[in-house]
Amino acid sequence: MIPKNLKMKTLPAHVHLALAFALACWAVPPCGPVGAQELEDPVDLLFGEEIHVRVVNLEVVVEDRAGNRVHGLTADDFRIFVDDAEVGVDYFTEILENRAVETADGEAPPAIGEGESVPTNYLLFVDDDHTHVTFRRPVLRGFSDQLANLGIEDQVAVVVQSGRRLGLLSPFTTDREQTRRVLRALEQGRRYGGVLRAPRFIAGEAPAGDRMEALVGAQAGVLEDTSVAEGLSVGLVAGQIGPGADAELLSAAGDLAVPSMRLPELASEVQASALARDLEFSVIAVSSAMRALDVPNGRKVLLLLAGGWPTGMFRPAGQSIGVRTDREILGDLIDTANVLGYTVYPVDQQARHNTTRWGNLRHMARETGGRAYMAGSNLAAMRRVSADVSNYYWLGFVPEYRRDDRAHDVRVEVRGPGLRVRSRGGYVDVSARAEADMETQGRLLFPDQFQATDAPALRVDVGRAEPTGIRKMLVPVTVYVPIGYFPVVPYQGQYLAKLELRFAVVDRNGGQADIPMIPIDLRGRNRPAPEAVMPYNATLTLRRKPHDLVVAIHDPVSDQTVSTRTRVSFR
Repeated sequence: MIPKNLKMKTLPAHVHLALAFALACWAVPPCGPVGAQELEDPVDLLFGEEIHVRVVNLEVVVEDRAGNRVHGLTADDFRIFVDDAEVGVDYFTEILENRAVETADGEAPPAIGEGESVPTNYLLFVDDDHTHVTFRRPVLRGFSDQLANLGIEDQVAVVVQSGRRLGLLSPFTTDREQTRRVLRALEQGRRYGGVLRAPRFIAGEAPAGDRMEALVGAQAGVLEDTSVAEGLSVGLVAGQIGPGADAELLSAAGDLAVPSMRLPELASEVQASALARDLEFSVIAVSSAMRALDVPNGRKVLLLLAGGWPTGMFRPAGQSIGVRTDREILGDLIDTANVLGYTVYPVDQQARHNTTRWGNLRHMARETGGRAYMAGSNLAAMRRVSADVSNYYWLGFVPEYRRDDRAHDVRVEVRGPGLRVRSRGGYVDVSARAEADMETQGRLLFPDQFQATDAPALRVDVGRAEPTGIRKMLVPVTVYVPIGYFPVVPYQGQYLAKLELRFAVVDRNGGQADIPMIPIDLRGRNRPAPEAVMPYNATLTLRRKPHDLVVAIHDPVSDQTVSTRTRVSFR
């Protein structure tokens, strides 16, 4: 039902990208001078960005010149530098054989939990799309045999990427037999046999969607976003509420537009673009898995069986705008791991030596404080990792958060001659909007992990797709926003709320567009009933092939999200 006198308002689209709101206080602030109240906008008064205070945890390994672990250091022996400026050590604990050593000069990081034993949580990510079962079989057998090396409280979860989809084969568990059963299934390869898939290209013919098209609207305030994923461009025209009003989500596709390019150059550009999308999807998949799983207390370790990920510079200089290298794309995975506190241990599962790929594996490990295992060392990777994470120093500090998505370098030094330090190399000050975008992306790729029992089902009606342009379709969508589910703020006889609407799509090849965020203002004289909903009409312009669509509504005030997932295709 739609309550009377409740209106929904959207700001001009060019403003949307710059705003993110969270509740600063649950009630109207105490009244001040009349002049000050008149100058304050109620939105600015009641809604501001909430800074979540988080501890940046650093798992620090200290070794002498001979490579032996150094024990017995104190917090005063360490110095932490953020962007070359020294910060204090707020938390300090030495972990010795997976047990916290009590010290008089430090407080244990919150992630340790209660008790002296410090478990390690291993997320095993197997990329089935870039390998073959025969290549990874010895590695998985080694994992299975070496599970006995783990501590009794250590937990293991197994996630697989197969067919451009993510699957949770086993949640975090201490049940070693359950983990062994999952590893045997991956080892046998009946369902997850690996495909060693490589993009297919026709020389001189560019697939639809490889041009990043600039969408220019005649209306005022058109928001433009572009994404190299599947070459989709996303433009958002400010939408309205009510029957007959449209908001457009455009993901247009066209032919590759490179004037006077010779045929071999065109084929090279097409291949580079497809390889970039391939690597980007895998990075997004690993990041979504890390974000989706509810990790118990203790240390977090990512065992990454990446397989034959593409390498190189994906948009050759002089042929395209926006050159990206493999290291730049992998930086998104590194940032996510550092934000969430994962130490990455890449394990190569390929039979052939690849210097560039091995260099990338070492880079991911070095930037997160882990180690990479290739060639013969990958067969004993589980035993080596469990030994590596059993002895270290756990340092923590609370930075000055600005929520501006800026990356910060972190360097740890230890006092004493001849001592070497290994730890993660930075963290990202993630904004509230970026967190919500990544959650929506996780719901798109990892839907089973975002099932909320207390949230209402989000109703979305998808109309009949109609053809438009070349290989495109128009898909009408009506979202019934559950306005009664989210909290509202009383202010001067009205009830105010701010919600965020997101659309996310992925096609069968894993291609995605950037996720637009549509801010929605709610205000009215009556508090909405718990079952109240309000329709929002939109039109999606997609390539004419099947897509998975996730529609998510997020409330920054309560940090609650409702979403639904559906299939969109042209009939």
